This record gives sequence, structure tokens and C-alpha cells, in this order.
Amino acid sequence: MVWLAGLITLVSIVLWVYAFFDALTCPADEARNLPKLLWLVVIVLFVPVGALLWLFLGRPQAATTSTTSARPESASTEFLDPSDPQPPSGRSHPLGPDDDPEFLRRLNKRINPED
Repeated sequence: MVWLAGLITLVSIVLWVYAFFDALTCPADEARNLPKLLWLVVIVLFVPVGALLWLFLGRPQAATTSTTSARPESASTEFLDPSDPQPPSGRSHPLGPDDDPEFLRRLNKRINPED
């Protein structure tokens, strides 16, 4: 029976640490229902309950991806080639530079402008 108490204690500590660091790294404007600082106080003072409250009531909502827009409006355009006739296509996930054929084409065009 002692191992069950130890397991519950361990799960409580892991849950508290996760909730505390999740709340700490969350952007302040994305915390729900209470200000971020107040959430941190709740998590610290009410150890098992505060962490559960944060997870269910305070965490930011999961970001929903929009399939209607090709590119987000906040995307940076500083690496776009102005002479490139085609804008980058909208993908649902980012690619590494060596996996992106558009990036490789633009890079080749910058390296060999006479081609």
C-alpha cells in the first residue's frame, strides 16, 4: 500500500511541475480565465488542484489551422526573391530547406543568375 502513496505523490509532483512550467512559458495574452501571474499563484498554492485547473481552464486553446488561406498574414517575406514569378505555395507544415523544391529553385537562381 505504501507504493500506491508513493505513486500518487510522484504523479502529483510531475503534474505540478508540468503545469507550472507550461503556465510559465505560456504567452500572457493567451492564458484563459485569469491573468498569467494569478494562474502561477494558483498552481503554486493549490498543488494538485491548481495544476488540474490550469490544464482544464487556463491553458490556451489549441491553434486551429485554416485551410482557406495560402499563407498566414503574419508570415515574413524578407527571404522572398522579388524577381521570383511564383510566390511560395501554402503548406500545412513547414519543410526543411533541403526538402523544399521552391527554396532550392530560388537558391539555385540566386547562385547562378545567368541560368
